[in-house]
Amino acid sequence: MTNEPIAKRAVVLQLVSLTLAFDDARFFGAAIFTDANDPDGPWATVLIDHSDETPWFRLTTTDPSGSDVSEAAMAETDRLMRFILTEQPERIGRTRPTPPTS
Repeated sequence: MTNEPIAKRAVVLQLVSLTLAFDDARFFGAAIFTDANDPDGPWATVLIDHSDETPWFRLTTTDPSGSDVSEAAMAETDRLMRFILTEQPERIGRTRPTPPTS
């Protein structure tokens, strides 16, 4: 038996759904992933919720055991949300930040 670190699991995004709340300022949704090596295995679902402080979203896994697939799904969802908030914030009711004037 070895104590080698567990390699990061490869996950495949199956579905991402983001919805604006009635006030067009808050959003919520979910991202669903499967294990790239076992696509018929259990899915990892990450819930996405609006937050009033940086990084402007909150993630929650639905897997209480914290499996490797869930950890990889949380990391991928975090990366996805940071990309959306940086590159396409208007898609979830945000505006692009204006650069500071010198």
